[in-house]
Amino acid sequence: MAGAEPLVDAAASGAIGLDDGFPNGQLRIYGLIGDPVSQVRAPSPMTQRLRQAGLNAALVPLHVPAVVLPVAFGGLKLIRNLDGLVITVPHKIPMAELVDRSSERARLVGAINVARREADGSWSGDILDGVGFVRGLMDRGFDPKGQSAFVVGAGGAGSAVAVELVLAGASVRVFDVSATRAHALAQRLQQANYAIESAETADPSGAALVVNATPLGMRQDDPLPLDPTLLSPEMMVAEVVMKPPVTPFLQQAKARGCRIQLGEAVMLYQLDAQVAFFREGLLRKASAAH
Repeated sequence: MAGAEPLVDAAASGAIGLDDGFPNGQLRIYGLIGDPVSQVRAPSPMTQRLRQAGLNAALVPLHVPAVVLPVAFGGLKLIRNLDGLVITVPHKIPMAELVDRSSERARLVGAINVARREADGSWSGDILDGVGFVRGLMDRGFDPKGQSAFVVGAGGAGSAVAVELVLAGASVRVFDVSATRAHALAQRLQQANYAIESAETADPSGAALVVNATPLGMRQDDPLPLDPTLLSPEMMVAEVVMKPPVTPFLQQAKARGCRIQLGEAVMLYQLDAQVAFFREGLLRKASAAH
């Protein structure tokens, strides 16, 4: 594309358009796609991180109905100043099939939550939810290495958390109301020689870390993901649900003396990783342009 080289080079160096007002015509766009997106909190803090990294860029929420995702992604790829996407429910799994390549982490999870345009126009994906989750634990003084973890939920969020925990050296048991889904996740990671097994019941006894990686807790009438009487004070109990900030499950855990991690940690602690992922794409474009 004529004139693309100087623009990409400047974008990678963090120099473009920062003195010309914000937003401006040189703005690089990152879209946050989901169905819905009204609940997402990432656009403001992510845009701030992009700006702090010296990038003239913003994260914009885009409500993409699930039934039109392939068509919508095809259209988004045509937007020349769209450099990447942040992906939320329910698009994480199907988007893994739509990008051209995924990281090893994403292949283990079977889903992606970030995607970027590469220098050759192809799209690459990764999953950073688990990265944010584990960074949050580490910041609270809980190192998963050598610890046992019990994860409720083997969907996109549960898979991301389980994968990152085994990568960090934890042994994981995963439970899901769909035993088939929990078994499939465990089998996939076992084949990659990671310490994980599926659980037949939602009993976290013996675990140092207990994680609700299901949507249960978003609605007032949701049941708890497991019986809170099975929790003990030495456990760290964590959520992936961000609203409400302190879910009924976390309230029960606190009442039993457990340390807790809020669901917002998944988002807040992965922002820097997302910026690094997108910035790497810009740097690769700049390198290819020379």
